[in-house]
Amino acid sequence: MSYGSIQIPTEIRQKNQEKLVEISWDDGQKFEYTMEYLRVFCPCAGCRGHTPSQRKLIDGKQEVIIQSIAPVGHYAIKIQFSDNHDSGLFSWETLYDLGLNRARYWEEYLMELQQSGKRRKSNVIPIHPIK
Repeated sequence: MSYGSIQIPTEIRQKNQEKLVEISWDDGQKFEYTMEYLRVFCPCAGCRGHTPSQRKLIDGKQEVIIQSIAPVGHYAIKIQFSDNHDSGLFSWETLYDLGLNRARYWEEYLMELQQSGKRRKSNVIPIHPIK
């Protein structure tokens, strides 16, 4: 069922081995989203800002995974990422757009990373204390 022109997911499947989220939509579309893609395109104000000039380029998230996905009403999901980021609400409209335009958005993101001298792989090396 869709509300107006907004598509509604019929199934959201987290695939940890592949580091993917697969969403089937009520119009028959099915999109795969890498966990990294969802993290770097998080729609929260901290990542996207309140205006286009405030948007941050999120880098170093190649190894991020999703710890949990929780529904928010009948309009969105909240994702808890392994880097402790969980402030973004992914509306159905946002998720559908991210799926529909994934190839273009990802290519633009990779170009922006390259132009800014940033990388997908984290520069932080975790240090585990010797016990």
